[in-house]
Amino acid sequence: MIRKIYTILILLKNFIFRKKKYTLHFIAENDPPIKRWYYDFPHWGFDHANLEMVAGADALCDRYSNGKDEFTIGITASRKPRPYSLNLCDEFIAEPLPKGTSWKDKYIWGRDYTCTNANGETMKMWICPVTLFVLGRYPKYLYIRRGLML
Repeated sequence: MIRKIYTILILLKNFIFRKKKYTLHFIAENDPPIKRWYYDFPHWGFDHANLEMVAGADALCDRYSNGKDEFTIGITASRKPRPYSLNLCDEFIAEPLPKGTSWKDKYIWGRDYTCTNANGETMKMWICPVTLFVLGRYPKYLYIRRGLML
């Protein structure tokens, strides 16, 4: 119970005191025949399965990990586009929500993102509501760089 309260307090802190730059750590757990990726959230008070990367985020973890079982990335979250070079990072843009989208649809069900990287490859990923605990919001733009802050 205390861990759940602690986790909710982190959510409130991240929502009120939003930052623009984050360093996130991910760890793989081998569950043959697949590798499952999880966000490393110390003291998470809910089910461990809630931290699993799915729906494209897992493929992104495979890409950023370079075959290792853990890695760190730097993320810049923004409401406006930033002038980063695609050679430095991947730019993920949130899919637009239809007009009249309910509060529940905006926040409870996660958000879809699309990226076109420097090689012209298009990637899609869905980020789950755990993002609200980490970033305090679903940003319009996510700039991701392996290992370093932007």
